[in-house]
Order: sequence, then C-alpha cells, then structure tokens
Amino acid sequence: MAGVRHRWSGARAGLQRLIVPLDPWRYYEMSRVLDEVLEGEWLDVSSPKLLMSCLQADGRGAWVGIDLFSREIRAWQQVDPALDLRVQDARALDFSDESFDGCLCISVIEHLAANDDATVMAEMWRVLRPGGRVIVTTNIARSSRDVLISDHRYDEASVEVAEGSVFFERHYTYEDLHSRLLSLPWEIDTEEFVRMKSAVVHEWYARFAPASYVAGGALRWVCPSNFARIGAPDELMPGEMGVGYLVLRKPLNAAASRSRSASG
Repeated sequence: MAGVRHRWSGARAGLQRLIVPLDPWRYYEMSRVLDEVLEGEWLDVSSPKLLMSCLQADGRGAWVGIDLFSREIRAWQQVDPALDLRVQDARALDFSDESFDGCLCISVIEHLAANDDATVMAEMWRVLRPGGRVIVTTNIARSSRDVLISDHRYDEASVEVAEGSVFFERHYTYEDLHSRLLSLPWEIDTEEFVRMKSAVVHEWYARFAPASYVAGGALRWVCPSNFARIGAPDELMPGEMGVGYLVLRKPLNAAASRSRSASG
C-alpha cells in the first residue's frame, strides 16, 4: 500500500504541474536561463523545480536543489527522482564555503522579508567558488513597494508585519537592487530589465486564478512575445511592475575584493 501511495503522490504532483500553468513572468525568466551556458556544480535556491529538472536532464550542470518547504521537496522527488533535493533554509545554507560553480535563484529573493534578501545573497556568495556565477531574477518598479496580503501563503515562512498583514513581495528600484542585493563586490556580467508589452494576460491570470488555470496551456502561445527590454526600472509607469535578470560573478580574488568594498 505504501508503494501505491507514493506512486499516486508522484502522479498527482506531476499532473498538477502539467495542468497548472507557469506564471506569465516565468516565460521570460526561465527561457532566459535556458539561453545561458551552464557547466559544473550548481545550487538551485528555491527556483521553480521544473527548470532544474530540465537543465539536469539536458546534461547542463550537476545540480543540488534546496527549498524551505518540505511538501514541495517531497512532491518533486516523486515527479523527478533523479533530482538531488534537500530541505534547507537559504538564509543559513548547510554547505561548506566555495562548494559550487554557480547558484540559481529565480523569482525568490523578492519574497524575503526584512533584510533576509541580503542575507541570502551573502550565503550564495559564501558557497560560490571564486569566478563562479549567480543568476537572480526579481521584481522591479519605478518606486519601492512592499506588497502585503492577508493570508499566510508561505506557511511557516510567512512573516506578519502587522496584525492581519503578511509580507508577500518587494518591488525593487534600481537603487534598491544595488543597495540590498549587490552590497558585496559582485562583478556584473548581465543586468537586464523587461516589462510586459501588455499586462492584460497577467492581470487576467492573477484575477481569475485558479479558474484561469483551465486555459493555462494557451499562455505558451502568448507570453513569450509579450516582453520588451527597457534600460532601467525608472522607465516603468507608476504602479507598473517589471522583472530584472542579473548574472553576477564572484571575483577570482574575492577576499581582496570584499576587503576593498568594506573599506569604502
């Protein structure tokens, strides 16, 4: 009976991920990662597991994936047993210094409350080998904004900032990106910003979820062509959200670079 339950759990998780569409923004973020040359040992920090599964199956790097949510780890272990998935807190990674050639963090960093975003960036720096890369995507906007919701959507990771208000995500300005995420002496290989040409699809998807999932398969025909490159978050309209795609490199002489940065 236990084997039957495990098989059904894997089938159910796989079916759910087949039916439920990607968020429209993931069509840009994930396709952009797939354009990269990825080799060596990589750590995936809570990104959508479908991406790591595709990369590993394609022989593009040796991957370890971590997530704070044990349910997500268990589900994906059933969907793709070949993945090395572990329950860990990205704010205190259980890996030695300089363990990986790269770190991937897709649509995660903006959901970390308080100064946890900077803490996770520092942890990725710590476990990254000199010369290694971090690929990060996150929300951007013309003005800083914290989005609050009323439910504990992230279970034990949900952070109440006031009674009845739970932190959901942060929208970063260009200055926020550099002060909060790039405080360490990263070398910037890529700094790319995009907006949606039309926000109608995203608004429809979000407003009517989960009913909108029924038509989710059609998003693949609409979303990939719905993104336009912009020069900076300042070009977004007031209240509009975009996405930033960053490829950061830890300098070969990382200790000296960090010392110079600390000294001002």
